[in-house]
Amino acid sequence: MRITLFFLTLFVGLASMAQRVKVKPEDSTYIDSIRNFEYQLEGLSYNIINANDKVERITSCYYFIQTLKKALQVPNSFDYNFESIKTVSTIRSDDEKFRVFTWNLLLDSGKYMYFGAMQMNNADSLELYGLYDSSEYNKDVYYAQFDNHHWMGGLIYQMHHYKYKKKDYYITFAWDGQDDKTNRKIVDVLWFDEEGKPNFGEEMFDFDGDLQSRIIFDFNDKAAMLLRYDKDEEAIVFANLVPINPLMKGMYENYVPDGTYDYLKFEKGIWRRYKMVFESRGKKHGNDLRRM
Repeated sequence: MRITLFFLTLFVGLASMAQRVKVKPEDSTYIDSIRNFEYQLEGLSYNIINANDKVERITSCYYFIQTLKKALQVPNSFDYNFESIKTVSTIRSDDEKFRVFTWNLLLDSGKYMYFGAMQMNNADSLELYGLYDSSEYNKDVYYAQFDNHHWMGGLIYQMHHYKYKKKDYYITFAWDGQDDKTNRKIVDVLWFDEEGKPNFGEEMFDFDGDLQSRIIFDFNDKAAMLLRYDKDEEAIVFANLVPINPLMKGMYENYVPDGTYDYLKFEKGIWRRYKMVFESRGKKHGNDLRRM
């Protein structure tokens, strides 16, 4: 709890503005500046994941946040890809409205704490929002809406953008290493309010007649579960999870994929579940398991 509060105070200053300027091809000033930050971030991100000592991991995470804040405030940083930082997930929306950085910190308890930074792409400025992992403290997680201060933490590995009634929605797909027995995958929806601030969750997922704001899958930490948006099918495809023994129903550390795939299709504002359509395509989707 104290560690969480510590990092929350660190993120307070993340919401900020930086001017967007035009840079001539021969002007390398801003590129050199942000590249120097990237070298620092690369080393810090490695230590967050690989350091054996908890204090070193936490300290590296502290300085990573501070350095990332500085890097993203450099003019034109939105156009820089940070390709050398391999342990941080960076997802850019296909409408170029924003991008999201997410990463995790392993605690001695075996649980992960997640961190995120959302960088908006404005015409004359760059606006930053911190994402605060509140998954342990959020209530009513299947049906509630949360702002960026109450984000359901996870590593975002895919995002699908669509419009409905002139409003933009972004379906996010995230992985969460829950603990030393279970992993979790989360399908959530990101949208922006009238003030342009990010929010998560809206009751638009019809999962077997239950209208939810997000879908959460818990399963054995040794299992690989497919969950992603399939552009060819225009659907959210996911592997079915079942307990290895019927007597273990509800004990999610014993849940594994059963080899079949269901999907969610968007219809009149609702993502509706359909079953067992992809059995003939199991080989294709099975190969995708390695790519989450």
